[in-house]
Amino acid sequence: MSSTKTRDHNVETQRNWVRIPPVMWVVLILLLAAGLRIYGVYQISPPGLEHDEVANWLIDRAILDGNHTIYFAEAYGHEAGFHYLQALSVALLGDHALALRLPAVLSGLLLVAIQYALTRRLFGVAVALISTAFLAVLFWPVFYSRLGLRAMLLPVISGVSLYCWWQAWSPGRAGKIRNSASILGLYSQKSSFWFALAGVLSGLTLYTYMAARSLPIFYAALLLYLGLFHKPVFKQKWRGILLFALLFVVVAAPLVFYLQTNPSAEFRVTEIDAPLRALLAGNLQPAVQNGFNILGMFGFSGDPLWRQNVAGRPVFDPLLAIAFYAGVFLALLRWRDARYAFLLLWLGSSAIPSIVTVDAPSSIRLINALLVVTVFPALIIQNIPSFSTVVPWLSTKLVYLLALLLILTHIWWTAVDVFHTWPENEEVQFVWQAALADTAVFLDQASETGPVALGGWSPATLDPPTMLLSMRRRDLGMRFFGSDSIAAPISTLIIPRAGDENLLRITRPVIREVAPELEGQLTAWGGVPQSKGSFVLYELPAPLQIEPQVPMNFTFDHQLQFLGYSFSGGQESCVFKECRLLTYWQVVAPAGDARRFFLHAVDEAGNVVAQHDGLDAPSQYWQAGDVLVQAHSLKLDTAVPMELRLGVYEPQTGRRLALANGDDHILLSLP
Repeated sequence: MSSTKTRDHNVETQRNWVRIPPVMWVVLILLLAAGLRIYGVYQISPPGLEHDEVANWLIDRAILDGNHTIYFAEAYGHEAGFHYLQALSVALLGDHALALRLPAVLSGLLLVAIQYALTRRLFGVAVALISTAFLAVLFWPVFYSRLGLRAMLLPVISGVSLYCWWQAWSPGRAGKIRNSASILGLYSQKSSFWFALAGVLSGLTLYTYMAARSLPIFYAALLLYLGLFHKPVFKQKWRGILLFALLFVVVAAPLVFYLQTNPSAEFRVTEIDAPLRALLAGNLQPAVQNGFNILGMFGFSGDPLWRQNVAGRPVFDPLLAIAFYAGVFLALLRWRDARYAFLLLWLGSSAIPSIVTVDAPSSIRLINALLVVTVFPALIIQNIPSFSTVVPWLSTKLVYLLALLLILTHIWWTAVDVFHTWPENEEVQFVWQAALADTAVFLDQASETGPVALGGWSPATLDPPTMLLSMRRRDLGMRFFGSDSIAAPISTLIIPRAGDENLLRITRPVIREVAPELEGQLTAWGGVPQSKGSFVLYELPAPLQIEPQVPMNFTFDHQLQFLGYSFSGGQESCVFKECRLLTYWQVVAPAGDARRFFLHAVDEAGNVVAQHDGLDAPSQYWQAGDVLVQAHSLKLDTAVPMELRLGVYEPQTGRRLALANGDDHILLSLP
């Protein structure tokens, strides 16, 4: 059979295959994409709330309270675009994880639809349906569509801007844009409109996510390419291109100006840009190595971080990876066709944010590549029949059957990793605070209404908003304690004031141990630890009997009453190399600012030879009658005579709270 007849036969087979209206296939693909992105997004996967999601919510609440800006310096710096959508979702649906994640879910679904429209315009229906089906089921886009983070909005806005660009550059359908000279003089008025819209949208992409800053590089490279190799159309379109560039600059200018005048707003960049600094210094090795890592992520080893992936998981299975790399090679062979050059330039520019930063390949910094990654294998799959001269009808059917099997394989692979492998990983459980999520579910279902003290990782910052987002009830009077140090055990307990309840509850994650002295005190009070899966529950009888070894009664600034102290391991321990003790305090009145305890070991000359500062129960949640128990540990280098001085101070100012007699500390007796 001649090549012309073979090609015509394949075209007819393709038409038969898409005899079902393409819109029906798109609807089916979107339904599949929706199922993978929506199912269990609230409590199954992710297994809890990550700090970045909670920080996003705090920014959203600030927006709803009237704090409007184009860039938020909080949480290491955030472009504002996604936050306004997220704030609208929170305003409509309420303060919970689903409201935070729904904008990303919708962005993920829009991306599928946008990629179909863009790919159909460039390469036709068959390629568009194949590439869109893979995009719908790949782990990478499904994963980021389930997180309450801003990255997913970037490929959506940039995808719409690209569609507008191609509408302006080449209004013809796929297959008619290869000969760019054929459209000279056509659609000039419409082209200006589409160029203007593309410019505005391209400028808006910079307000979505930091990785959008590679977009000007892409358009600069694309315009250079078009000016060199598609000069007739470029000359005819120059006014529209100039309008595009002008509007791009005008829309982006406010953000650029803000960042130039507030360089400290992007503190996060300085933590991850080591490869860029090396590159600017003339050292190419880190960037080149990152480039090879990125090239290998599609079939060999992917993102190394569990918080962003199933660590090391490649984007494609082996067969689809071969098709991807073959598609890249095909695009290189056809680089004079503007469509293929666009694919290569987009993929390359999307990789720049990961090339110049650490931990490559970073799937989140490569997020803009999602627009084209599945187009490469789709081109190969759709073109395989045209490469064959033997039984073309059968080969076409087999190719599409293979594509279907690959899609089903990725559905299974993605589902297993999204709903089991990833959320059950220990690091993921930690980063997404699964223990706090489980605690919230337990407390929501419990019949008791008394106050609860919750141990965690960030008692003064993110633990309280995490529980506000995770819990539905608001009647428990939550207190918080813990420490930011993962390695060290918790050294502070807060015991809520007993009201009419005869039961006090304290919880902590299993992986957040408390100091042995505090654990012993809880046991002495009858608080036997009860394992509840990812967290531990202590139930204490109320009211508690506070009986330190050395009872005392001093009040600091009418705020904190010192009740006494107990030595751990006996008083003789303080004359050797370590002094460990518990101090007991009762809240007289809530404090307005943060407080810290200090314990100093002072020698006969008045020199501080050892000290311990601590108080990891934020004062903004104290209520009168609450009890604080602080574990102190002093490392002593000598056994010289000394005295122990105990007091309270304000960490912001260093001011010490005073006793009634004016002293700023009390002396603890030693053996």
